[in-house]
Amino acid sequence: MQFRIAQSLVAGVASSLVFVIAPPGRAEITKVTVTSAKDIGPFGGKAYREIDATMEGRAPGGPYSVPVTLAFPTSPADHSGVAVVDIVNTATIGRAQWVIGGRALPLARIHMGDAFLFGGGRSYVAPIWDKAAIEALKTGSIAAPADGYTIIGDAGELARNSARYMADGPPPVKTIIAYGFSQTGELLRGWHADKYNTRSGRPAFDGSLVGGAGGSCRDLIVQKGKRCPGAVADGGKVIIFATETDVESGGFEERADRPDYRVIEVAGVSHIPASAADFRQSGMPEQSPVDFGPALRAALVNMEAWIEGTEPPPNVLIELTDDPVRDVQGSPYRKAKRDADGNALGGVRLPHLPRTLENGSTAGAPVGSNNGLAWKHENGNFIFFISGSFEPFPPEKLKTLYPNQAAYVASVAAAADELVRLRQILPEDARGYVLAAEAVKLD
Repeated sequence: MQFRIAQSLVAGVASSLVFVIAPPGRAEITKVTVTSAKDIGPFGGKAYREIDATMEGRAPGGPYSVPVTLAFPTSPADHSGVAVVDIVNTATIGRAQWVIGGRALPLARIHMGDAFLFGGGRSYVAPIWDKAAIEALKTGSIAAPADGYTIIGDAGELARNSARYMADGPPPVKTIIAYGFSQTGELLRGWHADKYNTRSGRPAFDGSLVGGAGGSCRDLIVQKGKRCPGAVADGGKVIIFATETDVESGGFEERADRPDYRVIEVAGVSHIPASAADFRQSGMPEQSPVDFGPALRAALVNMEAWIEGTEPPPNVLIELTDDPVRDVQGSPYRKAKRDADGNALGGVRLPHLPRTLENGSTAGAPVGSNNGLAWKHENGNFIFFISGSFEPFPPEKLKTLYPNQAAYVASVAAAADELVRLRQILPEDARGYVLAAEAVKLD
């Protein structure tokens, strides 16, 4: 999909003059200047340093100067050898009227959490790559929109070899994994589809987690999105991470079977759940509350293992109906098949959805109907529309499903154990689900 958040928030950003320039070549970082530094953490017993800096370099359109944030263990012994490049989502910058705010969104940290990212000893690099955002923030300069490609590649180079460009930065790493979601999921998908990952020889990113792109690729040269179905892997491994929202709204076009490409579709979760941006007190009380973070954290761990030679789980797909594809908000839409309660079938099924185990028993503890799209907002607030909806079961149904607290906790625990077995969540998140279930009051 020419992804909807990009359509709605970035419309009109492109100048009437489009710069068509040569593609980026080798890294051209000329200077990195630290503007602030502080100690953060500890995370998993590891002390961390966070640095805000200005990265300067040369791009095909001209010189650039952009903000970049780095975080890393202060002790090299604590470093895992992996760096995550968080391609900062800029869709709301300069648009303070939007409920998610007119600010840069470091979505790897928002979606996966610092405790997980840094507790695992990873370093972190997050650049601002967007010319329009830089101009709105008044924090640097980018000569041409397509120079964002060079900046993204240079962020990977900075993560891999920071000692070349700055003192007292993160240690060298052997594995670079990029993360983009929604606007930057489209951008990262386009990065692979248009072969930017290998333009300078060695892949800039050894792996990419491409989230919420909905089958669309963003092209910085022509400053718009384009449909890009099928596998997009260019010298690095790619895991597609799609919420139910994304799958129904064009993301089904991302499905493909290829050795360096996986598709993970998570049922019963939305593109913007309350865990990422909570609108429940801002006009949308029915917003989906379910956090997709546990599935995303497992995807990153599986990517790290894949790069080291361990195959990840196979594609996990939501079941779709055979109804004709139709246009919804500018994206091709296909309905998910649903059970009698209205919950989608197939896909990664977190413990809030029912499932059948191999032995024929059931697991999972639904307490309502979940939908990746909030249809009451289809013709209204677009951000609410892609935030999904949740309708709780009536008390009498809950009492039938779970006659006591122990029955509810047991259903959650069985589902969590199965998810760990399938490598779809991590053991620590399984424990978190059980603890949360023990604290729930069903009456």
